[in-house]
Amino acid sequence: MWRTESADHSWCESHLQSSTSLVGVCQRAVREKFHHNQSRGPLHLPNAHQLGRRTPLGAGPLNRRFGSSYIPGAELPKVPVLRPTIWAIAATATIYIGCATYSVYREVRVVKQRGDYEEYVINSYDDLEYVRRRGDSSHRIPSRRQTTAAKWYPTEQLWTIFKGRTDADIMLLCAAALNLSLFGISPLAPGSVAPYLKHIPVSSPNKTLLTSAFGHSGAIHTTLSTVVLLQLASKTTRSRVFEGNGSHFAAFYLSTGIFTSLGHQLATLLPTRKYRFFRLTPARGASGVICAFLGAWATMNPNMRLSFLFLPGYSFHVQDFLAFMVILETYGLFIGLPYKSMPHAAHLSGLAIGSAYTYFDGKKNVWHPTCQSAFLLMKRLKMI
Repeated sequence: MWRTESADHSWCESHLQSSTSLVGVCQRAVREKFHHNQSRGPLHLPNAHQLGRRTPLGAGPLNRRFGSSYIPGAELPKVPVLRPTIWAIAATATIYIGCATYSVYREVRVVKQRGDYEEYVINSYDDLEYVRRRGDSSHRIPSRRQTTAAKWYPTEQLWTIFKGRTDADIMLLCAAALNLSLFGISPLAPGSVAPYLKHIPVSSPNKTLLTSAFGHSGAIHTTLSTVVLLQLASKTTRSRVFEGNGSHFAAFYLSTGIFTSLGHQLATLLPTRKYRFFRLTPARGASGVICAFLGAWATMNPNMRLSFLFLPGYSFHVQDFLAFMVILETYGLFIGLPYKSMPHAAHLSGLAIGSAYTYFDGKKNVWHPTCQSAFLLMKRLKMI
């Protein structure tokens, strides 16, 4: 214990446990407040950003080992639960309603262009789907003639890339391009872009539950995430779940990013060995979304086999690989993997969301009712 020098200061002295801990920072500031020389000028207390960096774990990037400077018995900051959960539900509902409204608007426009739209025939979204399916699919970009003079323009180059692809394929390419672009511009504007591309459970605003899905910690992380995303998600874009619908794909992608981040945040409340310390460190990346597409594809194709580029000549049954991932992520969540820190709860949440969405037919039970409601609302408001 620090000894007091006078009765006036006896109430403010306390034991300094660690200079790297949050308690140590605050106590050091209090001590300097009463003992600093007046000639040194005003005392600058640590701001929120400095306190965020000086956590009880001395935590920095996610790949740092945990527990190196943690004080046993120190109380960890509380993790908010109610507000992030309400925000996640409201944001997901808004995303699905918005995407469904745009999808209905596009389908109505395509049907009208073909001259098939008649109000006395199309009185529900089921009628609209029936009329649309009689013609060409509205979820595929048609090919067009390209002149020699115009083929070098950027718009023509994009049309060449998108030609013959479904809307879901285009949304997937846009998501991959957005991941690469945000990683490229983050170093150029670290104060305005980078804070929104990571999520710290104890301090980040709710909107980073979504935006952190587009952030990455390095070039290798960005490259691997993009390649794996393109490989796995491309197998589901034309499946019976999405059927090439870009709006449905976008709604699933964004909402999955939100709920996998929320699952990571809530898992820091569990009585785990190391994962509870993740509440103090930033998490980012699309690994939860990738796991959701893996779970969806594995549920749709239970008899398929997986092979990996770095393991030539070997293949694994998809159900065996999925079971191995669940066991590995569960062990990492409660016990921890040595020398490696990963958002295991986000991965488990993604696998559960993707598998459940496919098993319970999310297109029939989630997307289709949302489109029906959007169609009726737009028709009542005379928007279509």
